[in-house]
Amino acid sequence: MWSNTHFPAAMRSLNPSTREKAIEIANFLLANGEVDKAQAVAISIAEARRLARQARMVNEPAPAYSYTRRL
Repeated sequence: MWSNTHFPAAMRSLNPSTREKAIEIANFLLANGEVDKAQAVAISIAEARRLARQARMVNEPAPAYSYTRRL
């Protein structure tokens, strides 16, 4: 099992909140025994990044677009 102080090198470049989610996902996958360590790391990184992008999109205000019609 991994923690915030002991995690795979592949997670080193993730920001702390995304890394924390990736660790949580990887530990869950390993606990269920459905995948090996390499697959758990790859899946957890991809899913944590997807969740982080999704959270940013929800929290960001809608961009202000101006539309000028050209004749």
